[in-house]
Amino acid sequence: MANKDYYSILGVEKTAGEDEIKSAYRRMAKKYHPDLNKTPEAAEKFKEVNEAYSVLSDPQKKANYDQFGSADGPQFSGGQGGAGFGDFFGGGGGFGDFFSDIFSAFGGGARGARATQRGQDINASMNLSFEEACFGCEKNITVGRIETCNACSGTGARNGKDYSVCPDCHGSGRVRFQQNTMMGTIVREGECPKCGGSGKIIREKCSVCNGKGYQRVNKTIKVKVPAGIDDDQTLRMRGEGNAPMGEGTNGDLNIRIKVEKHKLLVRKGSDICLDLYLPFTTTLLGGKVEIPTLDGDYTLNIPELTASGTVMRIKNKGVKILNRESRGDMLVTIKAEVPKSLDKQTKAKIEDLASCFNTSSYAKYDKFLKNKKK
Repeated sequence: MANKDYYSILGVEKTAGEDEIKSAYRRMAKKYHPDLNKTPEAAEKFKEVNEAYSVLSDPQKKANYDQFGSADGPQFSGGQGGAGFGDFFGGGGGFGDFFSDIFSAFGGGARGARATQRGQDINASMNLSFEEACFGCEKNITVGRIETCNACSGTGARNGKDYSVCPDCHGSGRVRFQQNTMMGTIVREGECPKCGGSGKIIREKCSVCNGKGYQRVNKTIKVKVPAGIDDDQTLRMRGEGNAPMGEGTNGDLNIRIKVEKHKLLVRKGSDICLDLYLPFTTTLLGGKVEIPTLDGDYTLNIPELTASGTVMRIKNKGVKILNRESRGDMLVTIKAEVPKSLDKQTKAKIEDLASCFNTSSYAKYDKFLKNKKK
């Protein structure tokens, strides 16, 4: 229910009080009720109005929504919602149940046994060195998460056994209600008020979790980081998130990867790039240069008369491609560097050397001069 402006849907300001919200809901519900409004968009508008009121009429959900933009807040909440609807229409049950089943009075089916839940995801981050990201590694990460209480096996009852099946819903967590509203009599199925939808009556609470059935613990998890993972990618560990507040499956642990920069190497996808600055004499005469790679030092042969800006490709010296056995390449860009200063003797020698060449010795420069004359 996040990312919707519930105040705008009901047509009230954020400072609106309980009575103003209730009055706005009554007006909007009547405007868009399918029995009174036959336009194609009325049913969807009616759902949105009910959804907005289910949040803004519940003090806890409203507080979560105002602060975090979501009725659920930043963490799971063990409380039950929907108190506002009972005050408005009279009768038992929560508004959230009414909203889920409201169309059952118009031919829709009602829900059966209580639905399973999915725990909330946990978002975390992990710092990796350049090499750890390229080659993969195993690291531990500690997160605070909600886990099912082992002492009571999630039942909330002492020893996991000190409870009985709810006599009202017979363990399903759901019962049928009949409500008289301004829109007529509505028969619906909703959460059992006697057991709170759990399907059981606890005789004595678990002393470890105080009857909640879950605990918040600090959990250290071993993470196998795959080779080739890159900066700002997210590693998802399924089932390592929060446990649900009842029956169901755990959420996921989403780990955002942050990779430290290397002093010399730059990663571009699966390729490794290096700007190699060499004395201009080496680019003229050629030579051998030791360069760093992911696999250690590598001897790079520089041919004579190598132009500055030349890119030399070394196959299979890049990063392992994620979830594949192949690797990228290493791209070395040669950049000729001139000395910072010249003494008179050295300058004279270079001038003598320059006199050995004419403009035709430099193809691109010669072409430039010819085009300039035209």
